[in-house]
Amino acid sequence: MIFDNFSYIKTEPLSGDIRTDVKNILLINGRSNTYIHVANVADRNALISKTYDLDHDKCVIAGLLHDISAVIRPEDMLKYAYENRLEVCEAERKYPFLLHQRLSKICAVEYFNISDEEILSAIECHTTLKKCPSKYEMSLFIADKLAWDREGLPPFYEEVNAALDISLEAACYKYMEYMVDNDMILCPHDNWIEAYEQLKNMGEIA
Repeated sequence: MIFDNFSYIKTEPLSGDIRTDVKNILLINGRSNTYIHVANVADRNALISKTYDLDHDKCVIAGLLHDISAVIRPEDMLKYAYENRLEVCEAERKYPFLLHQRLSKICAVEYFNISDEEILSAIECHTTLKKCPSKYEMSLFIADKLAWDREGLPPFYEEVNAALDISLEAACYKYMEYMVDNDMILCPHDNWIEAYEQLKNMGEIA
């Protein structure tokens, strides 16, 4: 199990209630702010699920688990990726925390026993998105950005939230466009580049 690779990570037996179990592992590992964030993302994702006819429980679970690997130190994320022969792109080498989306998927499988592919794939690309994203992937991507982990509303909130009334694709593109236009991408992830280019080329949202 992935957490067994890191002696500093504390775990407890699972209760069977996903929200309780996520809260427990994050709090005992000193990640109370992460719990507040994932709880907010889960709630936001649940709201999006109503608009786009997605499964409520899947959206909540994806929201709760999307940052669960935050208990792993970024330098250890990169070490784990290399040791387990995961393909690592240049952005992930420069900024190892980008690996957290992929490692959170592994945590969801190995610790929380999640097997639903729609949940897992959403977790795996929630930071960068990817080409040809599913509705669940776009929903979590947007929920994570609108319920960000800082105080107050994000500067792109009004634009992205308005675009969400049009489509999930429009909301994803509006957020990515904002980040690019404001030079806020330190090192574009390969998946980000592919997703952005595809969305930009969709005439109805460009």
